[in-house]
Amino acid sequence: MTEVKVSEIPEEGLSLSVREDPAALNLTVPGGRFLEQVSVDVFLVKADEAVLATGRITVPVAFECVRCLREFPASLDIPLSTQFVPPPELPLGEHPMPPDEAEDYYYRDDVIVLDDLVRQEVLMAVPFNPQCRAECPGLCPQCGQDLNRERCACAPPPDHRWAALRQHLKGK
Repeated sequence: MTEVKVSEIPEEGLSLSVREDPAALNLTVPGGRFLEQVSVDVFLVKADEAVLATGRITVPVAFECVRCLREFPASLDIPLSTQFVPPPELPLGEHPMPPDEAEDYYYRDDVIVLDDLVRQEVLMAVPFNPQCRAECPGLCPQCGQDLNRERCACAPPPDHRWAALRQHLKGK
């Protein structure tokens, strides 16, 4: 767990380079696995009660292509630009979050914990449908052949939009 005391950040700012194990950050990605440690380079600067954080998170990942199911390597390179602020004093109950505060992170008792920032930024950077390449043809829906390796002999499936016409023509 990477922690920084706000009171110990010098006036000119603090530069940190940290490498974290994805398992220690509770990072899991369906259809993917982390190949190395998460590398975090961040610069922290105090601005009144807020602490501005800029930098970069990088981590190599192996994803499973959603089309052909083959594993392929990728690298997540995530720019950071956010701030840590003390938590607001709110009475109990639900409260709407103002849109300008949606990307803020909170610190408590003069301590910033970078793990939550890293975990959330990495999870948001993971592609929803990872593909080995944009033009990946995927698998044949009839025989399961990987169409990246070779074409199959299957006829293309009939277009369901013409089913009513086919039924009509069969009746004649």
